[in-house]
Formats: sequence, C-alpha cells, structure tokens
Amino acid sequence: MRFSTRLFALALIFNASPAPTALADDLTKAFAETIYVPAYSRIFSFPDRSELLAATLTVHNVDPQIPLTVTKVDYHGEDGKLLKSILDAPLRLEPLGSASFLVPSNDTTGGVGANFLVEWSADQGALSPLTEAIMVTGPGTPGPSFTSRGRVISRTAAEE
Repeated sequence: MRFSTRLFALALIFNASPAPTALADDLTKAFAETIYVPAYSRIFSFPDRSELLAATLTVHNVDPQIPLTVTKVDYHGEDGKLLKSILDAPLRLEPLGSASFLVPSNDTTGGVGANFLVEWSADQGALSPLTEAIMVTGPGTPGPSFTSRGRVISRTAAEE
C-alpha cells in the first residue's frame, strides 16, 4: 500500500500543471512601484534566546536601458510603525546599478517582523528592480544568514 501511495503522489507532482513563473511579471514595465521587503533584526533560537542580525537592503536596477529613481526607503518595526526613513533625498540608479542600505545588528528596534518599504519611479516604463534584504549575524560570530525578496504591493503600470 505504501508503494502505490508514493507512486500516486509522484504522479500528481509530475503530472500537475507547472507552477506559474515570475517571468511574465518580471517583464512587466512600470512607471512606479512600492515594494515590501521583509527584514529581521533578530530571530529566535529558543523561546527565551534570540540572535541579533544586521539587515542590508539592496535595490538592483535590472533594466539594462532605463534609469530608476528610488524615492523612499523606510524601515518599519514588527508592529508596522515607521522607525526611520533611511533615504534623505531621491537616489538615481543607472541601468544595472545598485544601492544598499544597512540596519546594523545593534539596532534591535525592528524586531522579528521588521520590514522595508521601497518606492521607485522612472520617466518611462522600466523593469521592476530586484529588491532584497540580506540578514547576517554580527562580525566574528558564526550564525544564520539568509535573504528575503521584496514583493510589489503597489504599481503604476506602463502602457505597452
């Protein structure tokens, strides 16, 4: 019975419709977007013990032809409240350019469910930037490191 159950499960997996890819969405051009990026200033290893993390947000302009302007980078705590606006002035990202923003490991204000909100715009339809947060433990300490990718939560689409 176990053998046939495994075969049935495998048949479902291999015969299922392929999962939708992000490719079509990645090629959608926009004039502006707001992107939510999960971040973590700490994670729990035991109920009463947590590891402090530094979070580096990086915005990559993946469009090979169109420059972008990053207009806002805000850091929010796990309660959703704005902790700080990281960007002082709009920042132009040339085609294939990148910009990074650090929340150091000694800044624990964000908590486990911290996040960034990134807003960008372009003068003409551009590809959505790749927006990621990289979390690592402090210097000299072996520990977890991982990334989280942003999700578009608002878009002004370009007409094609």
